[in-house]
Amino acid sequence: MLLKLHYISTGILLLLYPITSIYSAELNSKSASLPEPLTLELALQFIDRQHPDLRYADAELKSFQSGLQQAKSGNDLSVSLQANARLIEPATVATNPKNEDHRLGLFVDKTLYDFGRSSSKIAAAKQQVISQNLQVINTQQHHYINVMKRYFDVVLADLQFYRYNEEMAVAYIRFDRIQTRQKLGQHTDIEVAEKEVEYQRIRRLRTHSQNQQRITRSLLAQALNKPDSLPENVARPELDIVSRKLPDIDKLQKMVRKNNPVLGALRARLLAAKSNVNFSRSGNSPVLSGGFEAYTYSREIGSSDKWRANLTLDIPLWSGDRVDADVAKAKAEVYKIKAQLEQQELLAKQQVLELWLGIETLKIKYDEAIAGMNFFELALDKSRALYELEVQSDLGYSMVNFSAAEREVVKTNFDIALAWAQLDALSGKLLDKNYKISANK
Repeated sequence: MLLKLHYISTGILLLLYPITSIYSAELNSKSASLPEPLTLELALQFIDRQHPDLRYADAELKSFQSGLQQAKSGNDLSVSLQANARLIEPATVATNPKNEDHRLGLFVDKTLYDFGRSSSKIAAAKQQVISQNLQVINTQQHHYINVMKRYFDVVLADLQFYRYNEEMAVAYIRFDRIQTRQKLGQHTDIEVAEKEVEYQRIRRLRTHSQNQQRITRSLLAQALNKPDSLPENVARPELDIVSRKLPDIDKLQKMVRKNNPVLGALRARLLAAKSNVNFSRSGNSPVLSGGFEAYTYSREIGSSDKWRANLTLDIPLWSGDRVDADVAKAKAEVYKIKAQLEQQELLAKQQVLELWLGIETLKIKYDEAIAGMNFFELALDKSRALYELEVQSDLGYSMVNFSAAEREVVKTNFDIALAWAQLDALSGKLLDKNYKISANK
C-alpha cells in the first residue's frame, strides 16, 4: 500500500511541477543574450554601463566636465575677423573720391590677469568633477549590490517554489486519501473540510511562489538592462563568505571615513563651495586685458590705422551690494555642505556598526540554520528508511521540512554576502579591480 502511495505521490509531484509551463516558451525566446545557466559571476560581469541608473550618473559627470572646460576657457585668446562692406558719398573736399569704403579687420583679445577670479572658478569646477566622479562610483557600487540581491532573490524564489511544490503534493495526497476513507465511513465531513482548507492554503502559497519566480527573474533582467531576456536557469552560488573574519570595528570605521565615496564627494563639494566664495569675493577685482587690431581698406584716408595694440586695466569702483550678496550666498552653501558632510559621517559610522553587528548575528544564525538542516536531514533519512520498510512514516513532510531548512541556510548565507558587500561599498573597495565575491570553485 505504501509503495503504491509512493508512485501516486511521485506522479502528482511531476504533474504539479510546471516551473516553466507558464512562461518557458517566452523565456526561451528572450534569453538568448544571457548565458544558460546564468551564474552570479557572469551576472556581475553582464552589468551594462548603459543601464539608465548608470547613464544618468555618467551624464551628470559629463555636465560637470563641460563646466570645467568652460571655466578653463573663460580667459582664452579670442580671435575674430570682421568684414565691413560700405558704399559712401565722399565729401567734395575728400582727398579720396572713391565710393567704395570696405574694411577687413583682424581682432585679437585676451584677458591677461583677473586677480584670482578665473583660478577660483576653475578650482571650484575641478572639485565638482571630482565629487561627481565619486558619486558615479557610489552609483556603480549600489547597482552592483542590486544585481547581487536580484540574483539571490531568484535563487530563493526557486527554492521557495520547490518547498511549496512538495508540500502541495503531500497536502493533495492527504486530502484525496481522507476523501476516499470518508466514503467508507472512516472520516467525517468536518475532517475532510479541514484537509481541503489545508490543501487550498498550500495551493495558494505554491501559486504565489511560482509567480515570484517570474517577478524576481524580471527584476534581475531589468537590473542587467535586459528586460526582454529573462534567465530561465539560474545557478545557486556556493559562497564561502561565512568564514570571512570581521576586522576591528574602530579600524573599519576609520577606513570608511577615509575612503567612503559619498563622504569623498561631499568633501570635494565643500572645497568647490569654498572656491566659489573666493570667486564671489573677486567680483570687484580689476581685470587686465590686452588686444590687437589689424586692418586693410579699399579706400584709405589719413585717419585709417593699419593696426592697433592696447592694454586695458578695468577697475570696478562701485557695484552696490551685489558682491556682498554673492559672497553671503556662497558662504551659506559652504555651511550647508559642512552640515551634510557631518550628517553623512554620522550615518556612515552608524551603518558600519549595524552591518558589523549584523554580520556577527548572521553568522550565529547560519550555525543555527545548519544545525536545523542537519536535524531535518536526519529526520528525512529516518522517514525514508521507515518508508522503505513499508512502515508508516511522514516522508512527505520530512522532505518539506528539509527543503525549508535548506532554503534558510542559503538565505542566511546570501544575507551575509550582501552585508559584506555593503561594508565593502562603504569603504570604497567593492569595485576594486581585484575585488570579487569569495566563492568555492
